[in-house]
Amino acid sequence: MKNKNGSANKKAGILAVLMVGLVGFSCTKQTSSVVKKEPLNILYSSNVITVPVAAIAKEKHYFEEEGLDPNFTILASGAIEALSIGKADIMLTGIIPSLSFAAQGSDIKIVGGTISGGNFVFTKPENAAKYARLADWKGARLGTVRLSTSEMVSRYALGQLGLNMDAKSSKQDITFVEIDNYANIIEGVRKGQVDIGFVSYEYREALQDLGLAILFPMTDMYNNYVCCRETAYGPSLRDKRSAFVKFFKAQIRAYKDYLENEDEIVSLFVKLSSQETDFVRNALYSPEKSAGRTYHPDPDLRRTSAVYSTLQQYNYVPLETKITDIVDYSPYKDALDEIVKQYPGDPVYTQMLADFTANNISL
Repeated sequence: MKNKNGSANKKAGILAVLMVGLVGFSCTKQTSSVVKKEPLNILYSSNVITVPVAAIAKEKHYFEEEGLDPNFTILASGAIEALSIGKADIMLTGIIPSLSFAAQGSDIKIVGGTISGGNFVFTKPENAAKYARLADWKGARLGTVRLSTSEMVSRYALGQLGLNMDAKSSKQDITFVEIDNYANIIEGVRKGQVDIGFVSYEYREALQDLGLAILFPMTDMYNNYVCCRETAYGPSLRDKRSAFVKFFKAQIRAYKDYLENEDEIVSLFVKLSSQETDFVRNALYSPEKSAGRTYHPDPDLRRTSAVYSTLQQYNYVPLETKITDIVDYSPYKDALDEIVKQYPGDPVYTQMLADFTANNISL
């Protein structure tokens, strides 16, 4: 009788556990069907090494974990035009097109960052000592791609030294020579058509093979100058603002991974990019070999403003539009505040908040 009752009790216990489990499962299914992920259409570079923070968030499914349903489309020609008419919600690409379109009335907003630094300044070896200091560049001919970050940053930095770069002035100190691509800039310096050139860090070995002298990374001209930004379609930003906050929460988490897990991240990008390990490690983690390139989702209003004011100074964009009408850092700030509250005392997130304040608020 005792065994029979014990067996009955055991069966009853098992049945109770199963019922609880089924009720829990039913509740979970019901809840998940109610919580709908927010869609976000993202124009995204096929060269993932140029957008590593977003790529980490994508590969680790942080976007989905934060409540997004991301739709990634590879960037192609005409990306800024596509964004400006609402074919995407956000675009991860160059700073100059975004600033130019916004200044001329397009309803787009710079909301985040991707790349800072990444260009080398070089010359012929016999001129290396002559041009070692910016203050000694008076009279030099600079080879740059028109409307490139290199042009704007060098104009800004040299302008801070009081050098005149106005092509219409009879007292012009610096001459800018427009060259269509990096390979031709290298040829221009090698043949003596220009004195100083600017190229992306990927050309470092080519410069060395040709016997040309790297003067310094362009970050020596302006520390951590910004390059590619993350730009939102204005109506999307207003109508789907919570989705943009989630977008940045995912990237903030990914940035922590980028800082703390170098070997894991290098292995991930070797797989994603099909590049050699040394190339990936140098691009992502070697300031010396990547010309001081860094990756950060912070909008960095301070340095973005420096590029924009230079565009205005040289009449590339109209003067009427203010930089504060173009940059909206509030989604990033809200995301960062939520992350800091969620992970109090985390040193990475604490530093990100301090950097945000220094580069966006305390101007």
